[in-house]
Amino acid sequence: MRNDIILFLERDNDYFVFLRENPMWYKRLNRNPQLLKDFLEEYKIKRRKRVIDKLEDIALMINLAKELA
Repeated sequence: MRNDIILFLERDNDYFVFLRENPMWYKRLNRNPQLLKDFLEEYKIKRRKRVIDKLEDIALMINLAKELA
């Protein structure tokens, strides 16, 4: 894998964990480093790191707090 991609992945240890869970991405990034944006998009979707996912989580917590009160 290219050094610049490895350096980017080293920013967050969770990227490497995701890469181990989805080895197809290791192969894809080796062959086509331009797919890094696609890797990050799939990472955000599967790990629920998008803004939409965070808003859904907050809404769920608010609804839970309303029901408990």
